[in-house]
Amino acid sequence: MSVDAQAAIRKADVAAREVGRVVAFAQIGLGLLVCSFGPYLAGIAAELDRPRGELVWLTMTFGAGLVLAAVTGPAVLKAGAGLVMRIACAVMAIGACAMALTSQLAIAGTGSVLVGLGCAAIALTTPPLLRGPGAAKRITVMVGLSSAAGVCAPLAFGALATAGLPGRWAILAAVPILLAAVVHRTVSRPHEDPVERGRLPVGPAALGWLRIVLCVSCEFCFTVWGVARLIDTGVALGTASLLGASFGIGMAAGRLAGPRFVERSWAVPAAVATTAVGTILVYLGQDPYTVTIGIAVASLGIAPMYPIMLGGLVGIPGLTARSSASIGSLASGTAILAAPAALGWLDTQIGLREAFLLPIPLLVVLLILTRRGR
Repeated sequence: MSVDAQAAIRKADVAAREVGRVVAFAQIGLGLLVCSFGPYLAGIAAELDRPRGELVWLTMTFGAGLVLAAVTGPAVLKAGAGLVMRIACAVMAIGACAMALTSQLAIAGTGSVLVGLGCAAIALTTPPLLRGPGAAKRITVMVGLSSAAGVCAPLAFGALATAGLPGRWAILAAVPILLAAVVHRTVSRPHEDPVERGRLPVGPAALGWLRIVLCVSCEFCFTVWGVARLIDTGVALGTASLLGASFGIGMAAGRLAGPRFVERSWAVPAAVATTAVGTILVYLGQDPYTVTIGIAVASLGIAPMYPIMLGGLVGIPGLTARSSASIGSLASGTAILAAPAALGWLDTQIGLREAFLLPIPLLVVLLILTRRGR
């Protein structure tokens, strides 16, 4: 091997490590903020003495941002996925401060919009930065870091609320991590995709989009409403936030262990079955302990589904990195806008306990589509 070739390999390795560090910082910040949505919704509703369903829009801005990112993604990514990710982290840090420091809806709502847009940009730019052979495993590792960090959010909320302090202050924990991504050295711009030849794979892309919609819908039913379901069993906000950390713990464990089996043929059926068992426990539970166990079991099943579906999407032949990123963002945004709102509406109609059965039909359809895709 020539000296030039060795130098090129070393340069590529250094660039890959730099990309990995910035993606890791961004995903950790995203995990902390997204896992704050549930306790934040319950806490600010109690603080303002407003119905939970009336304020659910504060946690839906991530979904709206993802839909916007899907539309603007191909144009935005021309600036370079690494640069976009760092800008997103700066925007999120500003939004997190606004959400944490006041309960005034005008300021907190603006902050939630900034956080939502920033989270969406991170979700948009992660697949292009991790694209290539073994993308599903790399994505699983990064979202595993995100989930592991997310465990801290409800724990911090619970600790502050138990101490008589505003739980929303816990959101500030994400700020220094996001700023670490901002000040990190510039990430190299990924190579451009070759010009596509022939027709776009519309059918496989649409199927990949729908599978992501279904798995993310299940995830955000628990992310947004899990703490509220625990409160309905009779425990205080602080206790519910602490118990709600079981979802983040299960997600982290499932995603950190995920690279060992995400490419196995039985991975999706096993994940669907585990999620269904946990969901049924959440429905049947009349006490916080049973509901907590159900949330934890469901999280273990939900954990590998998004990386598997996203890895399948970015691996579709003929689909460029920009196109797959936009489709993935649109799918996640659709799910985050629709599923928590639908579950919240069902809460007003039949009660939150019965509403938590919503993931079951979504899981059945996901299993059918996954088998059909293969």
